[in-house]
Amino acid sequence: MSLLDALHVNPRASFAQLGSALEISAVTAARRWHRLSASGRAWVSSVPGPRLALVGAVYEVEAKPGLTEEVGRALAAIPQVASVYVTDGSFDLHSLVFAGDMDALGSLLVDVIPRIGGMVRARAHVGTEWFSGLRWRLGAISSGQARAVADDHAGSDRPRAPRTRVFDEADHALYLALQHDGRAGYRDLARDLGTSEHLVRRRLTSLVRRGMVSFRTDFARGEGGWPAELVLWLAVPHELLEQVGTEIGSWPETRICLSVVGSANLLVMAQVHQLADFGQILERVRITFPAVALRDQRVVLRSLKSGGRLQDRAGHATGVVPVDLWAPVLSTSHVAGR
Repeated sequence: MSLLDALHVNPRASFAQLGSALEISAVTAARRWHRLSASGRAWVSSVPGPRLALVGAVYEVEAKPGLTEEVGRALAAIPQVASVYVTDGSFDLHSLVFAGDMDALGSLLVDVIPRIGGMVRARAHVGTEWFSGLRWRLGAISSGQARAVADDHAGSDRPRAPRTRVFDEADHALYLALQHDGRAGYRDLARDLGTSEHLVRRRLTSLVRRGMVSFRTDFARGEGGWPAELVLWLAVPHELLEQVGTEIGSWPETRICLSVVGSANLLVMAQVHQLADFGQILERVRITFPAVALRDQRVVLRSLKSGGRLQDRAGHATGVVPVDLWAPVLSTSHVAGR
């Protein structure tokens, strides 16, 4: 767990850094990581950085009885769909969709995703601002150990400036290569991309510093001691949205905190050690923000895709459908229940 926590702080920390901070050898750190990644229990992926131009939405689906997982797998096959969860409640599937601009997002939400067979009804909520980051902490290492592995050049993973920057062709290719393995070495990346190690290192360093590429560490939540996840829809007075989103986004249990257009205008996804802990989160929201109303709450029953990683019922990674905002928008390739 300490290794995973260190990699949450800096997903591309060297094994020498990790070993020094955790008081183990670099060889031991490497062996432990390779064992975790080879078994699909943990992985590191590239993600769009806080300055990269993108738009997103939450897409919820009620599926025909017996077709929930089939519809979910069809959703997961779409490159612009980053994550797909099976939930209880009035909607069976909860997914996150991203695109490079509103025209592409509109095509996905209006023309592409609704063509998946097996849906009874669906609804979309267009996102407006992210309040959560990517550097989740598990509480397994000290602040001193976290500082020892931190990347001083990565900057904040919360956006504080407009998302206006775009990839060129070489940037895009590097980002996609890192979707498969966010810890890939410069030599391997250079070989796969047909360029030099020096150019790969320089380009990636620039992309990270300019806020165009970030990285996230993820793991099979159940085996890591976080088997339960909750979806909350909150109605927040507009004048309090920034304050509430920033506060909840900083809670250690929060995985996703996103404001959206609608009467329920704040989505929160939080992970806990056991179902009984959900009550503590709801009570904290009630006490901290009396003006906030709870509109809906659901439990995640299964994760089908998380940040591009396809998952089995145990939450292990079984494959990758890269999160590619710029992939061609297809209209008939992903159909279930027909």
